[in-house]
Amino acid sequence: MKKYTALFLPLFFAILPCILANAQAQQDHFSTAALAKLLLKVDTIRQQGQMPGLMISIVAKDRIAFSTGLGYADVEQKIPVDSTTQFHLASISKFFVAMGIQKLVTEGKLNLNDRLRDIAPEVPYTNTWESSHPIRLVHLLEHTAGFEDIALNKMVNVSGKPLTGIDAIVDQKNALTSRWRPGEMMAYSNPGYNVLGYIIEKVSGKPWDAHIQQTLFKPLGMHSTLFDLRGESRATYAKGYDFRNGKHMLLPFYTPSSNGASSALVSSAADMSKFLHYLVESPRYSSDSLLNNQALTEMEKVHSTLASRNGLQTGYALGNDLFPNNKKVTFRGHNGKGEGFSSWIFFNRKAGLAYAISTNCNTNLWPISEVVEDFLTKNMAAPEMYSIKVDSAKTEPLLGYYQFTNPKNERWEFYKKIFGGINLLSIDGDKLIIDKGRGQIDSLIHMGNGIFRLQGDIIASCIIGQDNEGRSFFQGYGNSFYRKTAYAPILVQKTLIYLGLLAALLSIIYAIVAIPLAIFKKISFIDLCSIVLPALGILCFLWAYRLLGSTDATHKELFATANTTSISIFADTLFFAISIATSAYLLYRGWSRISNTWLKFAFAFNTLFLLYLVALLSIHGWIGIPIWSM
Repeated sequence: MKKYTALFLPLFFAILPCILANAQAQQDHFSTAALAKLLLKVDTIRQQGQMPGLMISIVAKDRIAFSTGLGYADVEQKIPVDSTTQFHLASISKFFVAMGIQKLVTEGKLNLNDRLRDIAPEVPYTNTWESSHPIRLVHLLEHTAGFEDIALNKMVNVSGKPLTGIDAIVDQKNALTSRWRPGEMMAYSNPGYNVLGYIIEKVSGKPWDAHIQQTLFKPLGMHSTLFDLRGESRATYAKGYDFRNGKHMLLPFYTPSSNGASSALVSSAADMSKFLHYLVESPRYSSDSLLNNQALTEMEKVHSTLASRNGLQTGYALGNDLFPNNKKVTFRGHNGKGEGFSSWIFFNRKAGLAYAISTNCNTNLWPISEVVEDFLTKNMAAPEMYSIKVDSAKTEPLLGYYQFTNPKNERWEFYKKIFGGINLLSIDGDKLIIDKGRGQIDSLIHMGNGIFRLQGDIIASCIIGQDNEGRSFFQGYGNSFYRKTAYAPILVQKTLIYLGLLAALLSIIYAIVAIPLAIFKKISFIDLCSIVLPALGILCFLWAYRLLGSTDATHKELFATANTTSISIFADTLFFAISIATSAYLLYRGWSRISNTWLKFAFAFNTLFLLYLVALLSIHGWIGIPIWSM
């Protein structure tokens, strides 16, 4: 024994300074002074970003570093944000709804592979591939059912009372159509999570929000966390704002769409700290009603996508996504953006790090997130990365043009299928060279089995492969999914659209020239009309889509009914088509009066390609948009 003691004591005293130094560094990292310095940086960014107020919760290892608030919950009354101020966290609700489903799975009441048709046959959805590829519970959780995102007129509830039960799902049935075989690719869908809320009610026998309150909020002591299903204003709520023209404009609270399961969460910094601490320290929690460590780990796995079945685990899992932005560790989580609020929640359970931030303004939280993550990972080293040479024999046949295929909404994002593609150019050792268009060339680093990471990332986020039918696919850049296709048809569509846009620009120029000529009676009134009408139609169209965007940002309730705004959008987009068609008719009638060959060519060019634009936009529902009845 003395012999081993003699050997051990010198070694112990040799490493003791290192142990003490490491403990001191850890202590200093989260010292009061260090946290105060971080808070000062965050507050500076908040003010520079015109954020009225901010809630922030940080958990590191086994401690809550802090939960606090900055700025104002109410700009007009100068009411400050504190740790109990409640913020609307919008889509972060989905993570909690997924936890509610996972709780029912652990209790044996549900299975991730359960068919929706078996669980709730009354749900009005359409799936052409139901016999071979049915919609399953996991598809709703991971947004892989192929459903569209919510329609504009269903984003908020203007009925004055919450929708409940199956009525809440029927209200959004127009979005519940699978656009591809379920389980292939991800497209974010709020209606899918409303269906999940309904399933919780049906299986648990309780309102979905009461189920989550009972199994999660109550055991954790999250007494100020709730789901706002009525859009009521409370003294404890932070007010939401939109910063425009140098001032903060107050936005209303809305009754959420459908049953609220996709967007109704309200919480405070103090409560989110409790939740985050549970996430990273779940083995220490012994409550039977809470999900255990194994169940939480299962929630971080991607189960249903074609990419995940081929080995890629970056993507949207059970109510949470993976963000490979940090250069030292990766964070899973969710973001939320609602009327006057922007919120993020991120965590790495293995590293024991988590944080939540929310501001009561429509703004970008990334600058604050970056500072917080730099603070949390200050004493961490970046991992050593490796690469594997690309197998040219397997990969070269997969090179070529890949079309973007999974927009959130087919109507509003159809153009992404034309302009959002990528070109897999070549192989360079351990790299796959990709042309993203607009002069952006990326070199993806191979990590094996057709899985790649972006330069600077520490985790793979891209994959190239083939499905069971031998069709080549690529997934990367978030959850974007691409299919290999011939480029010639895409090039034709691009060319026609560019020519149509050129014709639109020329039409405005022609109108500017024609008006003074008409004033000095150099051209007839009929000729003036044929030249000016397209320009007026184009300006009306541009105005309609500007109005569409501003209304979406500040007054979503106007989409739900026929009113001055929604009718104006309908009329202006319809006038665009009518003006082009009328101009084409007038040009046809007056064609013989045009003696100059170049003028004939110019007018014919404009008319032809403007008519193409009208046809294209009509096919995709951008002409005469009846927003209130979509």
